[in-house]
Amino acid sequence: MAEFRYIAFLSYSHRDRQIAEWLHRELETYRVPKRMIGTATPLGPVPARLHPIFKDREELSAAGSLNEAIKSALGSASALIVICSPASAASPWVNEEIRNYKQLNGDARVFAVIAGGEPWASRVPGQEEQECFPPAMRFVVVPDGTITDVPAEPIAADLRPEGDGKRVGKLKVVAGLIGVGLDELVRREAQRRQRRLRYAVAASLAGMTVTSGLAITAVVARDEARQQRNEAQLQRTQADGLVEFMLTDLRKKLEPVGRLDVMDTVGRRALAYYSRQDPTKLDPDALGRRARALQLVAEIRNLRGDSEGALAAFRQAAGTTRELLARDPNNGQRIFDHAQSVFWVGYIAWQRGDLKTGRQFFSEYLTQAQKLVRLDPNNYTWAAELGFANANLGTLELDDSQPAKSLEYFDGAEKVFAAVRARATDKRDPSYYLAQEIAGKADARRALLDLSGALNDRRREMAVYQSLLVSDPNDSKAKEGLAVAQFRSAQLQLEMGSPKRAAATASDSYDGIRRLLTQDSSNRLWQEIAIKAANIRAEALMMNGDLAAARETNAWALDSAVKLVAADHTVADWRTDCLLPARWMQVALSKDFGATRSLIAAFNRDFVWDTKGKVTADERFAWVMVDVLDGLYWRSVGNASNARSSFARAGSRASAANLSDARLLAVAAYLNRNQHISGLPQVAPAMASRVRYDVGALLNSQRG
Repeated sequence: MAEFRYIAFLSYSHRDRQIAEWLHRELETYRVPKRMIGTATPLGPVPARLHPIFKDREELSAAGSLNEAIKSALGSASALIVICSPASAASPWVNEEIRNYKQLNGDARVFAVIAGGEPWASRVPGQEEQECFPPAMRFVVVPDGTITDVPAEPIAADLRPEGDGKRVGKLKVVAGLIGVGLDELVRREAQRRQRRLRYAVAASLAGMTVTSGLAITAVVARDEARQQRNEAQLQRTQADGLVEFMLTDLRKKLEPVGRLDVMDTVGRRALAYYSRQDPTKLDPDALGRRARALQLVAEIRNLRGDSEGALAAFRQAAGTTRELLARDPNNGQRIFDHAQSVFWVGYIAWQRGDLKTGRQFFSEYLTQAQKLVRLDPNNYTWAAELGFANANLGTLELDDSQPAKSLEYFDGAEKVFAAVRARATDKRDPSYYLAQEIAGKADARRALLDLSGALNDRRREMAVYQSLLVSDPNDSKAKEGLAVAQFRSAQLQLEMGSPKRAAATASDSYDGIRRLLTQDSSNRLWQEIAIKAANIRAEALMMNGDLAAARETNAWALDSAVKLVAADHTVADWRTDCLLPARWMQVALSKDFGATRSLIAAFNRDFVWDTKGKVTADERFAWVMVDVLDGLYWRSVGNASNARSSFARAGSRASAANLSDARLLAVAAYLNRNQHISGLPQVAPAMASRVRYDVGALLNSQRG
């Protein structure tokens, strides 16, 4: 897809503008599951983002012929997406866009998205007005642009509720755009949901949902085995047997082909069967089937974007597993099952930003995990559940700006995995989990401005990786983790006022990850880590006054960041976390104020301050520093009014920042002290000695 300007061209009738804008937004903001990024497909490596997608003729410049501009956009698009409805079927404009695209590129990359009407209704007398496919979609287009009478076979996603629904319909389009199967994407999507609370979410479902993104396979397999062993004793009725088949064998057949619509019907019919019975009178196996039916319905709702409906169904499932647990409170498997149910309720709530409900159910998940460990302290899987439960709460509390509580939970998770590692024969995985929990503690301490404590945690984290490398010197995962911990440590050393140590630590990270890159120069993650390490190294060298080395490192970071962004412009984080820091340091390292003005103008031209989205600390700091440098430039040429405006703009960006970022607090103090900008966040007197980030040294580097 790299040779095309657009990932896709979105064609639609303006009567369908609302659905077109929804789909455009959903596709351009969609993040491909991390483990799929870079995977080789017939279309090339899978990109991280689907951006840009040409949506509207309004995106074209005023210059030139509109028709020619549209043809140019069509020829520059890797795919054509057509919103299909009776309105688009009647639109000569949409039809012409399809015809032109097929003439230029063939029909293999034309995707129909049904928003209304019926496909092929034009074949049914009296139903012609319900046709949703334009003629160029229904029939083959030959190379000279003629629409033949040979029926085509459009690739279609159906957004209608009775079809795929919006969620799955969108995933069908995504799968087509990136060149993977829908079933693989659905599985990866589900796995991503499970992993989103750090790595722990997926692992917390080990033995239950690892092998299938939608099916709770371990529970199903266990119940099937129990059914086979105890068929005579259970004396299931014919209806119960049919429900069991629907929730197990039939579901397994439907999942790989993505028939979520039929699976939804399966779950709903099973629930309808049990709704006519008193739950308190159902035997444990019937209750188990009821819980699985609820979980199936909930998962389908979540996949279709109905998080509210999913949450309601997961709550009901949790109520069922709670009833099962009440009947047999010391049954470890019942405790485990209920733990998974309440996890899902907490997860969906957290996903929706409802941290209060997420905290409630993650806390219950922790309680159930604690019961499991008390029941069998030697069960590795159950012990790991306790670690994951703590880690989930640690992540949630950090998201909720509660670093003190977060620290307590990560500390609990660390203790769990330290004990698990001590007992494990193969220590690699529990060691890696342990290192991640220590990293979580470091993040929490940094948010508390306990920089020395955070640095000590990073040292302990590095020691874990180093122990792994003693066992296996070629463990690239450990080398990667070590490099990240090193440049994060260097950042802390800068914030503590130790730029010389920071430069040495960042150099270790920079050198180590570049050695890894000699093994695989195409590894994008390693490239990203190397650029971040280089940026921290350049920053430290600037503070040390070693400007020649700082400029050399900055030049490498700039060149590498530009290449990384060019390799896949859809990854926004590469621009904000790699290129943006390199660019502000380029401004700071300019040798004269004239060069500064030119570089600032280029910075403001190439980047856009996002007033609506969530701005990262690195991104915010870069903008604040460029504003400060802009103010210094205007002051140097005697324009006090412009200088004050630039300093005030820097202050406004800093004032909205999280008070726990040491660098932003330091620059706020500089603006207050040196530029007399009031109303900015300040470091509490008791913590002032902890934040020693030297903004003045960075600004002095410009004169070297």
